[in-house]
Amino acid sequence: MKFSLSKCFAVFAFALACLAQPVLAAPFDPPTWRDSTWDYRSEDSVDIKSEVSWWKAGAVGGITLSSYAAAYVFVFAKGWWDNDSSHFHFENDFDYALNLDKFGHFAAGVILGESFYEGYRWAGLSEFKSYLFAGLSAMATHIAIDVKDGYSPAWGFSIFDVLSGTLGGFLPMAERYVPVFKYVDLKWSYWINTTYYYDKTTHRGEAIFTDDYVNQTFWASFKPYRLLPSVVQKYYPSWLAFAAGLSINEKAMDFHADDADRRREVYLAIDYDLEAFRPQSRLARSLIKYLNYFKLPAPAIQVYPEFHWFLLYPIKF
Repeated sequence: MKFSLSKCFAVFAFALACLAQPVLAAPFDPPTWRDSTWDYRSEDSVDIKSEVSWWKAGAVGGITLSSYAAAYVFVFAKGWWDNDSSHFHFENDFDYALNLDKFGHFAAGVILGESFYEGYRWAGLSEFKSYLFAGLSAMATHIAIDVKDGYSPAWGFSIFDVLSGTLGGFLPMAERYVPVFKYVDLKWSYWINTTYYYDKTTHRGEAIFTDDYVNQTFWASFKPYRLLPSVVQKYYPSWLAFAAGLSINEKAMDFHADDADRRREVYLAIDYDLEAFRPQSRLARSLIKYLNYFKLPAPAIQVYPEFHWFLLYPIKF
């Protein structure tokens, strides 16, 4: 890769921005439950008693059905679902969007898992059962959607789409009980930098943003603060994280393009760990859980297949 002077300056500026962040740290912050437990989710078990309320369970069911109905009207009906159908068939679309859609199904499963967990926990189920049933509910939702897709003239039932959504549905459970997820967050960002997807006819109907993979990026965000010794932690900003992201170029959405033109894109970026703001109430922690799945705009560099730098990626200007 040939670096010009401007590219070298961009790398220097990016490094300088990273090194400058610790001056914003707040050393000697008073200790809170986050410092002692390293897991803000563990507070849920003492905030809520495990005693099932049937009227709350009924409310969760009603809200779920209403949400499914709204999703059909505003999302799925825009696709092929109101058009012609075919016989049921399977199709594993490994070539579609260079498999970035599998990350999309995973992300959808995560939101479903979190939402179902909040509902089941509110209804009085135990913490473990709430996580378990939330993952199973996300799986059932994806199975239902793909069964319908199985009758689509253009799509089909995809086992790997269901598997991706199911894994996403169980991510909240993993974040609670699997230690490695205390050090890494999985995130998503979206910004319409190109109208390439919307300019094309898709799914025999109107375009929906969830299929606009050209403008989506999926991230793994790493939290150095939690790996540092306590002596160093006092001087490192607990909110400062670093993320690696994956996206695709426009040609990746074109089945007729040459394989050499269909490329994945890799990014490195500064990130923010919103858990570091140490919310004390359960409502605040619940909001943090959702917000922390979204990668907020921050300085970033594209390292593959070309080099570019961005001041507030995913906004490109």
